[in-house]
Amino acid sequence: MRILYLDASAITKLLVAEPASETLRAEVRESTLVTSRVAVVEVAKAVARVAPAASIEGALESFVFVELDADLAGVAAATGTPVLRALDAIHVASARLIGDELDAFVTYDVRQAQAATLEGLRVISPGLPLKTGGEGT
Repeated sequence: MRILYLDASAITKLLVAEPASETLRAEVRESTLVTSRVAVVEVAKAVARVAPAASIEGALESFVFVELDADLAGVAAATGTPVLRALDAIHVASARLIGDELDAFVTYDVRQAQAATLEGLRVISPGLPLKTGGEGT
């Protein structure tokens, strides 16, 4: 089974109808889905902005979570360039923890995709090409 790391932009696209949502759902089917615990807050806020009556309760039950601890915080602090946003750095560092077993980092955030590519992760954005110097699909 494939292991895919999804950032908040990808998870939100699974929950809210957006361009490429159906393509993403098909791509992640039959995969183990991983994300950082910080995605819970990011996704709740993102979904609330576009669908205020919606709830994400139960939507992340199938995810495996990477917990933010002191070691991961240190790795994230050293990840990427100074312009990389904190939550993006946490996602990239979290995905790197999975190691060679990770099949792809799924994001629709160009800046984060660039950072992940620079960290050696295979980046995909099913249904929408990202210009990262990596592999948008």
